[in-house]
Amino acid sequence: MSLAATSLSNVAEFSQTRDLPPLKMAASELDTILIKARSIIDAANGPLAQESGREGVKLGVNGYEIEIPHFSLATSVAFPNELFAFSYTYHQSDKPISSVTIDLRDSSRRVSVSGESADKIQAFSNLLEKDLRRYATPIGGRRFRRSVGMCLSMLFLTSLMISSAYCWKIRNYTALGMPICSGLGFLLMVLLPWNRLLPGFGLYQHYSPFFLIRHLSQISVLALIAVLAGIPLSYFLSRDKR
Repeated sequence: MSLAATSLSNVAEFSQTRDLPPLKMAASELDTILIKARSIIDAANGPLAQESGREGVKLGVNGYEIEIPHFSLATSVAFPNELFAFSYTYHQSDKPISSVTIDLRDSSRRVSVSGESADKIQAFSNLLEKDLRRYATPIGGRRFRRSVGMCLSMLFLTSLMISSAYCWKIRNYTALGMPICSGLGFLLMVLLPWNRLLPGFGLYQHYSPFFLIRHLSQISVLALIAVLAGIPLSYFLSRDKR
């Protein structure tokens, strides 16, 4: 979180920026937050002046950004079942809340608010952060996937080579679980679309009614944990057999 105050033309302007954790929500849930935010802005500033203000929404669809130059709800836009980038911007100079940016992406999630009223900026920024954090997920995001994915991939690959050599040396079929689990773990890391399973931001038009599809990300993580735990378990079982 950052707080800054600047002076321009003898008018103080205050700003706050909040960084958010990974988020996952339905389009209707985001709409509720946007409608609430828009009503607070209108109460503080009055109606948006067309000649001096601007407002817009951007959607990230298949690597492209689609810009809508006016306030628009997520549920009113025809997009695929899932999006991984959404931003809302509002600007009207010389107002208690003069600028609002809600930028939600895979790489970062940020809320920025600025204006002439420090109290309103503080309260509005707190409210936005609180409402969005309700949909926080414990894991996800590009940085998380890269760091953890690289470590686990190297771990599974190293374990595959060492355990294969170990099985060849002891000639014990009970030790085959080590290279099997190592190979399965490495394949899971390489083949599964982790950018969709563990996004930094995921916006869904509607959730799937099927349990396996709706909880695919959790199931994939549990599968990784299972094969990871299977490596030492197979090793101890092979020692007991000996």
